[in-house]
Amino acid sequence: MVKIIIDNPANVENIKHMMRVDMHSHSTASDGRNTAEELIQRAKKLNIKISITDHNEVISSLKACKVGVGIPGIEVTSNNALDLLAYFYNHKDMEDYYKKYIAGHHLKNRGFNLRKLKWSTEELIEKTREYESLIILAHPFTMRPKNSHRYAVKHPWLVKKIDGIEVINSIMPSFMNSRAVEWAKELNKAATGGSDAHMVKFLGNTITCSEADNIEEFLNNIKKKRNYVIGKSISRLHKWHSNLVVFTKNLAW
Repeated sequence: MVKIIIDNPANVENIKHMMRVDMHSHSTASDGRNTAEELIQRAKKLNIKISITDHNEVISSLKACKVGVGIPGIEVTSNNALDLLAYFYNHKDMEDYYKKYIAGHHLKNRGFNLRKLKWSTEELIEKTREYESLIILAHPFTMRPKNSHRYAVKHPWLVKKIDGIEVINSIMPSFMNSRAVEWAKELNKAATGGSDAHMVKFLGNTITCSEADNIEEFLNNIKKKRNYVIGKSISRLHKWHSNLVVFTKNLAW
């Protein structure tokens, strides 16, 4: 059973021997402020692994994987603006997936860039399923149009096709994370968490942990619900700062 702890991961003693991963972060390859190299250095300092889940981009994730710090991951967005976190068992599969289905398949945006791909949510899941992967609904209670919970209520097939729910996202308000926790329990789905850091100083605020020696064991443990999710929302001031970074990085004209 997944153990979910609302706390600073540094305060939890019995996870120090586990594989600890911040499963949601962004670099300058999409809408983050810091480079892959800066995120990697911070992860090493924190003694954790990271998944640099840039929007529709894998270059930074590949860099982290090549130095032994990364879990292969990407955040992809369907044509109706739903965000999926896709994690792969090896970086070669992620790279092939990116070249085949992500690169060159973007829709044009004006105003705020939602980074949508041409694929529907169902098509995107099907294409991801061609590879050994873990598919997680990101921040399901965020604002529309990216509120995947609202979409899932109207389209029940969605919860059957995904592996789990992101239950703690550090830049989401606490009440949204609480709803995500309850929804994952109601569905009996796997659960993950990540900082969603768009600035390096927030990296590691939320982590996913399990007794694993490699990526395969780690992702399999999540599917089997044998993991911890530990973290909490950042302060309102920090949230405002993070949202400002996201907004300015996604202006599209």
